[in-house]
Amino acid sequence: MSTSKETVIYRFWSRVFSTPDKPCVLVKNPNAAPQSFPIASPMGVHVVHTPATHYVSLSWRDCGKRVAALMVYLREAGFKRGDRAAILCWNSHEWALCDLAIQGLGGITVPIYPNSGGEQVAYVLKDSGSTFIFSSETAQLDKVAADSGVRKVLFAEALPANAFMLTDEPKALLPVLDLKQKLDAELTRLEKEIAGGPGGFLGVSYDDVATLIYTSGSTGVPKGVVLTHGNFACECESVKRRGIVLTENDRALSYLPLAHVYERVNGQAVAIWNGLPVAYCRVEEVGEAVKEVRPTILLGVPAVWRKMKDKIQGQLDAATGLKAKLIRWAFAQQKPGFKRWLADRLVFAKIREGLGGQLRILMSGGAPISPEILNFFNQVGLTLLQGYGLTETSGGLSVNTPDGNKVGSVGRVIDCVEVKIVPEAGSTAANEGEIWVRGATVFKGYWNLTEETAKSLDNAGWFKTGDLGRLDGDGYLYITGRKKRLLKTDGGKYVAPEKIEKALDGDPLVAFVVPVGDGKPFISGLVFLNELTARELLQKAGVTAGASVTVAQLYGTQPEVKRLIDSAVSAAIEKANAKLERWEQLKKFKVVPVEATVAGGLLTATLKIRTEEVLKRYQPLVDELYNKSA
Repeated sequence: MSTSKETVIYRFWSRVFSTPDKPCVLVKNPNAAPQSFPIASPMGVHVVHTPATHYVSLSWRDCGKRVAALMVYLREAGFKRGDRAAILCWNSHEWALCDLAIQGLGGITVPIYPNSGGEQVAYVLKDSGSTFIFSSETAQLDKVAADSGVRKVLFAEALPANAFMLTDEPKALLPVLDLKQKLDAELTRLEKEIAGGPGGFLGVSYDDVATLIYTSGSTGVPKGVVLTHGNFACECESVKRRGIVLTENDRALSYLPLAHVYERVNGQAVAIWNGLPVAYCRVEEVGEAVKEVRPTILLGVPAVWRKMKDKIQGQLDAATGLKAKLIRWAFAQQKPGFKRWLADRLVFAKIREGLGGQLRILMSGGAPISPEILNFFNQVGLTLLQGYGLTETSGGLSVNTPDGNKVGSVGRVIDCVEVKIVPEAGSTAANEGEIWVRGATVFKGYWNLTEETAKSLDNAGWFKTGDLGRLDGDGYLYITGRKKRLLKTDGGKYVAPEKIEKALDGDPLVAFVVPVGDGKPFISGLVFLNELTARELLQKAGVTAGASVTVAQLYGTQPEVKRLIDSAVSAAIEKANAKLERWEQLKKFKVVPVEATVAGGLLTATLKIRTEEVLKRYQPLVDELYNKSA
């Protein structure tokens, strides 16, 4: 456990004053374009061309000024210690800096997923008692009712651009000078504060609440998880001690929602803690951003890694002739030695270069990931490490490391918490049960939900995760299922849906499967297609799918498409069933004729399938699976 009592906001301001000129964030360059300029030489004038710079850096000093400006804005607007302020926008440096400003005033940050609808935004604002909400877009703020009593603020209002650049415009001069005087005073105050050390910096203690993170609501009503400054600090320190060592020479790319604990703590907070710069983009921009930013560390969820693997695999499979033979030969070189070195130089290095060429650590969390995907990345020289955690444990609870990686496990538990496995009543599984955890990263409770808190946290401080797992002899944790999701057939056999999901996770055609069969004679599944792979399948069969419709839609209307897809899904399930016990195997399936998306309400913001929503919408398909006349 950390004994320094440093907080994330203390670490930020320490960097501002100790390494002010080093890069803190990388922001998109609005003027990105190739440059040309003449250079004179004895041989005449030559024109030199330089490529476009898509990202430019802001130093710790630059970011410190912006956080100070936001603190001044909030204080003058009446924001007080203990008040709540929400942030509703896509990832950006303004998001991160606003978070630091809120916490620096002793306030509590309430992040909201940017793809949330108006009803969910209203619920979070009301439940948290937020008095401010910040965003980069008017469209996001329009989700907030005019009579909500919440002050709506655009970043551009709180951070006027002309306050951070020279301007000769007379109309802008007085406001800029006024803000500059206030900023100078604020920065002077903060520098004096930082000189006093971490204890009580800005009047913020380890036990003070830093944030309310609302669960994504894959089932039921979202709950506000109360996390403290101490939770954040202990998580950052413990992950480092476990073996994920980062320095200011690393670079991170932030694209998973900052409203989720994974990106917020294990991404953003860990980056600030270790002083490495962070760039920001949206999920759909990751493919280009990795080439431009060239990150050394990248967080992801299984759905992202799977799409990345499928894209790379598709490019490799498209190779012909000598190139195809070289690729097959390279993947056959498993043992260290000259042949493996040569395979790396000729094939794998080029794959890594397509992802920026600098990646040294890739982290997977948020859901179980297929060993096949882990092995693929590790084989091409990219260390993909699986970890495990929950919002209630401030993110990562256990993690594999470059020096200690057991594929299939979620790593060893961090040292500031303890874990115990509590066997399920009536279970015959040896050394397996519900995972309980307590320690410095465990949350304080659910906001305004005393009874829910009491159900999840016992008097001794043990948090009942609801996940099932086991520990091996080396202390590595394995997740085997979810307690509330266990299916029980009418023959009395228990089946963990996660095991079936993992068995199918390596198949490129099946994007998601929702196992069903509770109280039924056998297990079946609702299948969602991977659109890219499904289109490639149809193309190879000579079937044209228009750009305006998805393959899932064609499946429901065109018999030939249905025949091709059913045949391919059947083959995938047959392969997956070979990995399962007889009673766990999928006996029947139905392809759901829609694509699972976040916008459509079938995926969470972290790209996990919303099981309850799927079953609610497609219960008729489930009924057909067990209708003997069907």
